[in-house]
Amino acid sequence: MKNILPPWLSPHINKFDKQFFHHAYLISGRSGVGKNMLASYLSRMILCNSEDNRLCGTCQGCKLAENNNHPDFHCLTVLDDKKLIGISQIQGLISKLYESPFLAKNKVVIIPNLEKLSIDGLNAILKILEEPPKDTYFFLTSNFLNQVPLTIQSRCFDIKIGAPNKELALEWLSDFSEEEGMLALNLTNNLPLLAKELLEKNILNEREQFIKEISSIIKEGKNLILTSEKWIEDKDFLNLKLEWMSKLLCDSIKFNANNQIDNLTIDTDNITKYLAKNADVNNLHNLLSKTNRLWNLFSKDTNLRKDYQLNSLFVDWESSLGISKKI
Repeated sequence: MKNILPPWLSPHINKFDKQFFHHAYLISGRSGVGKNMLASYLSRMILCNSEDNRLCGTCQGCKLAENNNHPDFHCLTVLDDKKLIGISQIQGLISKLYESPFLAKNKVVIIPNLEKLSIDGLNAILKILEEPPKDTYFFLTSNFLNQVPLTIQSRCFDIKIGAPNKELALEWLSDFSEEEGMLALNLTNNLPLLAKELLEKNILNEREQFIKEISSIIKEGKNLILTSEKWIEDKDFLNLKLEWMSKLLCDSIKFNANNQIDNLTIDTDNITKYLAKNADVNNLHNLLSKTNRLWNLFSKDTNLRKDYQLNSLFVDWESSLGISKKI
């Protein structure tokens, strides 16, 4: 873990004083803005032996935290064979929190993606937030603040992180060309961590394949099942591809309303204009709603068959936008 935060997160640190930390923080924002990075940094501030509002980087606490090996640091995540964090994990955590710290005077808990807690787990966390163990600090993060019970929100200090402006994001992505950075930010709705991951994994090649596959569905209705199966296997970027689908529809709707608009996604502007000119705008709106609904469903890790759901969406796209078969 590095001790340097991205420039859009640094201002949040200035609001904190190590001597006056609240016992619980709820950090919310879209996936890819750096919620867990901020939670990690703040937790290390608490475990650092320095009295200053910074990380010294040299004390035993900092070195152990850097190696993810601090005995007073706890991170609660979903087990490999589970879909949610259950009550048994919470109970195991609670037993540790009522023990004395091993090294530091404080203990720290991070729970990323609070929406991954079961109902019983949420109730157990609520109880411990109401009566927190001495010198114990909680950092909870969520991609969906509206899914966090108000009873938990009311017991936490709220930190909302928005997407940074493009200048700050491009500064952070300076290892890549400005053209690559701009495209990656455009494709991820200005979410810099996701943009960096996209660039590091060379997903721009995947983007090119996405454009070919979507074009084939729109114009010819080809390979629906094959494409669906391929996307389902690519779990890491399935939701991103759905976002790309939504963005394509949004661009088409915008161009339909104003054909002078100049902020269309560069690599799909031809498809955008084609749809805007040839597709019924009501179909575009309906498909946008269906695509966004599926994105939201997949984001919650639904128990429904994802391949069936995705294939159904592709069929809707083809039937509504199969323009080449109609003109």
